[in-house]
Amino acid sequence: MLQDGPNVDTVDALVVGAGLAGLAAADALAARGFTVQVVEGAPSVGGLARSICVGGEEIEAYYHHVFPQDRALRNLIGRLGLSEKLEWRRASTAVLTNGRLYPFDSVLDLLRFRPLSLPARVRLGFGSALALVRGRGRRLERMRVGDAGPRWFGRGGYTVLWQPLLDGKFGPFAHDVSLAWLVGRMKQRANARKSGTGDRLGYLRGGLGALAVKYEEEISAHGVQVSCGTPVDSLVRDADRWHVRFGGREVLARTVVACLSGESLGKLTSLPDAYRRTVEAIPYRAVTCAMLELDRPLGSYYWVNLIQPTDLACLAVIEHTNFIPADRYGGRHIVYLTHYVEVGGRAWNAQADEIVDAAEVVLRAINPAFERGWIQATHVSRDRWAQPVPLAGGPMPGLSVDTGLPGLFHASLAHIYPDDRGVSLALELGGRVGKTAAEWLATTGREAMSGGV
Repeated sequence: MLQDGPNVDTVDALVVGAGLAGLAAADALAARGFTVQVVEGAPSVGGLARSICVGGEEIEAYYHHVFPQDRALRNLIGRLGLSEKLEWRRASTAVLTNGRLYPFDSVLDLLRFRPLSLPARVRLGFGSALALVRGRGRRLERMRVGDAGPRWFGRGGYTVLWQPLLDGKFGPFAHDVSLAWLVGRMKQRANARKSGTGDRLGYLRGGLGALAVKYEEEISAHGVQVSCGTPVDSLVRDADRWHVRFGGREVLARTVVACLSGESLGKLTSLPDAYRRTVEAIPYRAVTCAMLELDRPLGSYYWVNLIQPTDLACLAVIEHTNFIPADRYGGRHIVYLTHYVEVGGRAWNAQADEIVDAAEVVLRAINPAFERGWIQATHVSRDRWAQPVPLAGGPMPGLSVDTGLPGLFHASLAHIYPDDRGVSLALELGGRVGKTAAEWLATTGREAMSGGV
């Protein structure tokens, strides 16, 4: 049995993970008067929202932007006094197929999309509009997009446009993805789009990593202790407390909020069979993202979706400096190459030169004059748990934050379903699970933490 000792700290709540969901959970608990500690295995806070420095300016390691409807994120930006650093800009989109770029910002662009016949374009547009009107529901959650997609969007539109994008994102799981997820993704984009002007998107100067750092500073000033570079080794329930071991230390906590994947949580503690089976049934796709620093522009679009197969399955080319001026980054033009991959596969292990080799065909399709000498530096970032796969009829709908173990609550990207992962949604999730944990603490009392048991 684990024992108390003179070097053992006690807190009301311990949060595992200092991504934005973890920070929001800690914030919600501290705001209700509980003592809170956050433990993060990475060297810094932010998770997928972390930043790196290019040309003296902080920038996302992974590309991020702000949607107008991201209320939780915009509210936090205002609360932290960063509103002046949030700028709104038009972000142009295109698709690349058969070596040719097609703008894809409006209904007119769809009607001009010649890889589809005119009837197929009309059918795709009508099906997309109908999907947005129909919204969500249990019926859509049970539909496999590979079966329902051709009926909803037309066989030609689905095969030419949606299927390659789904294949690139979900690989062997693409056919079995829930139609509800795809409709949710379409709604997210539609809410940000203005007819004929492309997407109106926001960007926080310094990246969302700067927001995470500022958020950490604020909650730390209110008594939350944040420890980075110290992965949790184990979570053990003893009597009515959790013993949390990390970095050679032990903390006793009345409740634990775990902001990490279900598989990762299962390696730290023995989950109840029902909850363990549920989270283990959710596959994940990893991400390999290469950021290129170029000495000149590549193309004219912010976001280019690739609907043609490429070696190493690059899904999109995001030219950040067609959104934010290159002079922010010492004149460097920033291009992201994103790949959703299987852990251990070739794309997961690929080195920077291999990634660029595979992408050259699309880089030259965007700009025939492209040469490797334009690349001044390359940064490769990887994340094992980047994208849960929302399988039709799978366990993600209604996934509980309550693990079934007393005082152990769970928040992961899978809990955001049917929405696609996003920073604002992570903040909402963190706030919700923090509130749930606080209510549990208030209900069960705090006698054990004060030595009353």
